[in-house]
Amino acid sequence: MRWPDRPARPLAAARLGVPPPRAVPARIVAGLKLTALLIALAVVIAGCAGVPSASAPQAIGTVERPAPSNLPKPTPGMDPDRLLREFLKATADPANRHLAARQFLTQSASNAWDDAGSALLIDHVVFVETHSAERVSVAMRADKLGSLSDMGVFETAEGVVPDPGPIELIKTPGGWRIDRLPNGVFLDWQQFQATYKRNTLYFADPTGKTVVPDPRYVAVADRDQLATELVSKLIAGPRPEMAKSVRNMLGPPLRLRGPVTRADGGKSGIGRGYAGARIDLELLTVADPHSKELLAAQIIWTLARADIKGPYVINADGAALDERFAAGWNPSDVAATDPGVAEGAAAGVHALVGGALVSLDGQRSDPVPGAFGRTTDQTGAALSRSGHQVASVVTLRPGAPDMAASLWIGDLGGEAVEAADGHSLSRPTWSLDDAVWVVADGNTVLRAIQSTASGQPARLPVDSAAVSNHFPGVIAELQLSRDGTRAAMVIEGQVILASVEQTQAGQFALAYPRRLGFGLGSSVVSLSWRTDDDVAVSRNDAAHPVSYVNIDGVNSDAPSGNLQLPVGAIAADPSIVYVADPRGVMQLSMSGAEGPQGWLDVPPFMVPGAMPVLPG
Repeated sequence: MRWPDRPARPLAAARLGVPPPRAVPARIVAGLKLTALLIALAVVIAGCAGVPSASAPQAIGTVERPAPSNLPKPTPGMDPDRLLREFLKATADPANRHLAARQFLTQSASNAWDDAGSALLIDHVVFVETHSAERVSVAMRADKLGSLSDMGVFETAEGVVPDPGPIELIKTPGGWRIDRLPNGVFLDWQQFQATYKRNTLYFADPTGKTVVPDPRYVAVADRDQLATELVSKLIAGPRPEMAKSVRNMLGPPLRLRGPVTRADGGKSGIGRGYAGARIDLELLTVADPHSKELLAAQIIWTLARADIKGPYVINADGAALDERFAAGWNPSDVAATDPGVAEGAAAGVHALVGGALVSLDGQRSDPVPGAFGRTTDQTGAALSRSGHQVASVVTLRPGAPDMAASLWIGDLGGEAVEAADGHSLSRPTWSLDDAVWVVADGNTVLRAIQSTASGQPARLPVDSAAVSNHFPGVIAELQLSRDGTRAAMVIEGQVILASVEQTQAGQFALAYPRRLGFGLGSSVVSLSWRTDDDVAVSRNDAAHPVSYVNIDGVNSDAPSGNLQLPVGAIAADPSIVYVADPRGVMQLSMSGAEGPQGWLDVPPFMVPGAMPVLPG
């Protein structure tokens, strides 16, 4: 899609006459000992799968796996308090309906215990015991840190666990055992970190251009079983909130013919060294080359990001998925779908300086040619995903009762066309289908795309009722992930994530909104996606003016040295972060393996009020 080269109304004319405006708890996770998790998060962001991870209470059941070696077992000498704490650790193994944890129960309690559904991750557990002759009744209090679904989806939470009701223990010949307990699974946070590992599944985006991350936490003690577990989870499909946002080329009736092996059929050393991996599928339903390539991309990126190395021999119904790669695929064969690549990176960083769009040329900056370099009333801008086009918001009389804003779109270096207007408009963001999204007047989400009939921009509403119902308030910012399947928003200073869904009628909606980064409180000013599962945020927090939060909800802090408050607009990509402070645009640079990260000024953009602009 290309936007018209010539505007119906010149961008500069926005200065002359604009139509009247149209009406259109503070801690991260209580007691969260996140050191290990945040270190691991940094590894994941760098492209490895090294975060503590989790799986599901035997959601798929295709892998016969041994119990993790670090799980406790009941012993006759355990007192009630210790037995309960060891029970909470044993729930980390979901195999065979939590068989490891059931050893701590009497037979009648085991028969009655319903362990289905999500596990609640808890810490700072306090047991209050009431004793009788042969029985102990226990009330449990604990901090709630998150949940782990039966698919292995982890999400952070905060607060205290609601009273689950009494837990009762009785004395048996083998020692104390739990004789009555509430339904559901309570999982000890420390044991969760020790047992589970974060891995990422990848599904195809709706346009077929890239793949979309779906992090899962998997408890697989035997490394040679991990590949089978991950491919099985791919076949089982995405998390529910992504079901209408992605495509799964490995969906039913496709299935694994047998466990994943080495490329030569061996059962040990899978994906290590040059052994590669062999995936035998059956009941293939896709036939066209592009769909087969997307299927391969889902498998390859899922295994490669889990450090299961190729070549990847992918067979379907007894033959090679693609004869060109009968000897095995490599990540380079699906490089076009690489989820870690920012397509428009070659365009470089730009900035709004004095309200005009300027480019960086070594140690100097120059206004870009055309409308975006001429106009000096621009208050927000973004380059397209390719870096070839620009969307920009022009705001007249900012802060005044008759403030008026308009959205302009055009080629970088060319002219522009007006696509939307309102009393206020948020910083624009681009989707993979070259549509531009903005929020008008704080709560109306709009999507502007070129009409195939007229060639002019069409302004289409996005259904955001689910967001406003759960999180009422002004949407100060909305930014789409690079794959276009998720929207991160700033609402009342909080980060809210929603799935982007498209209906059969072609309309778009924001669904399944949830809060990320409880530890950020209500301090967030601006946000930008670093990767497709990690967001950089600027904050009005003097100690931590820039932080990160991933789509699990875990937040961590960036360095703060050499930044001045208040910080404003932030722009990020996988390799660098830019933020505006009172002096101009600052960048977060890596100073080498032995030195810390630090903020440096971008000399040509060191002008008060300057704002960074990247593709996004």
